[in-house]
Amino acid sequence: MTRPSTLNPEDVARWRRDWDTMMRHYHPDRDDLLAAGLAAAEQIRGRQPERMLDVGGGPGTTAEAVLRRWPDAHVTVLDVDPALLALADVALPQVRAVRADISSAGWRASAGGPYDLVLALMTVHYLPEERVRDWYAEARRLLSPNALLLVSDAMPDAPTAARAHRSGSDPWTAWWTMLARDPAMASLLHERTAALSDLGCAEFVAPPDWHRETALAAGFTDATVVRRRAGHALMAFLAPPDDQ
Repeated sequence: MTRPSTLNPEDVARWRRDWDTMMRHYHPDRDDLLAAGLAAAEQIRGRQPERMLDVGGGPGTTAEAVLRRWPDAHVTVLDVDPALLALADVALPQVRAVRADISSAGWRASAGGPYDLVLALMTVHYLPEERVRDWYAEARRLLSPNALLLVSDAMPDAPTAARAHRSGSDPWTAWWTMLARDPAMASLLHERTAALSDLGCAEFVAPPDWHRETALAAGFTDATVVRRRAGHALMAFLAPPDDQ
């Protein structure tokens, strides 16, 4: 991506802080879940990852937390949203920002790799069930031998009905409304509208056992629940020692 020259870094920093606040509304214990995941990655692999991919990484706030823990890591942020990626690009010029749509298999070619760690934080629920099955297999092929996939999302103990779609008064809508007030974001938001016009959110929710069985069927050799809270879970999936 080309770094947007019209965005004020101070505004970007504020928007990204507000993004984290907004995301904590939808993802309880978000910070502790991420810290637990990064600690698990070090423990399971016996060393810190050198190459990491953040799938659905948005404005790069998760990538920034990764770099605080592992300053020498090579981090890629992948997202379909050009507006969010522009914020990541301004705030974190050392991070590789990649625009790709995980709802189709072509995202893997854009992602590059191989990676020591792939992270998907509140991302897989956007995909329908059968697409999530394929996505696990695609994510495995991006990983180095004995590398790790971390997935954190809504994972209740039992299957539930789809969650209600976002209304016009929720924090998500308020954040985007705030962003639209800045004229510097106009072209990026127009580009975003075009990019997301045919996309939706499946609001897919499944218990940890479903994710475990699906990941093992996709070729992962181990699946562990690292942390749980309030219907959300963080799971770690271990890639095989070689490409199987």
